[in-house]
Amino acid sequence: MDKREAVRVPVSVRAQCRCNDVIIDGLVEDLSRSGLFLRSPEWLRAGTEAEVDLVVPGESPLHLCAEVVRVEHGPDRAGMALRIVAQPENGKPLANFIMRHHASAR
Repeated sequence: MDKREAVRVPVSVRAQCRCNDVIIDGLVEDLSRSGLFLRSPEWLRAGTEAEVDLVVPGESPLHLCAEVVRVEHGPDRAGMALRIVAQPENGKPLANFIMRHHASAR
């Protein structure tokens, strides 16, 4: 049983994760109002705070502040799970993007 508090939807959007001088480009494979999973062969340590820019088709990039909560090193799935700690303004652009993807996934 999934214990997440927010609906998580499968997506495929480019993202850039930044922490100090480290920049990691990757692909977000699932997203919710509270978190995301960024596929990438590079990662940051769990507990690291970072800024994430999601490249949303047809819109300005969404800028999020996040914290790395888990790192996966497996051959089938390498990347980072991030918890979103702050999002733009009132969070509407992120919520709208998630709702559009959730509706199309049904």
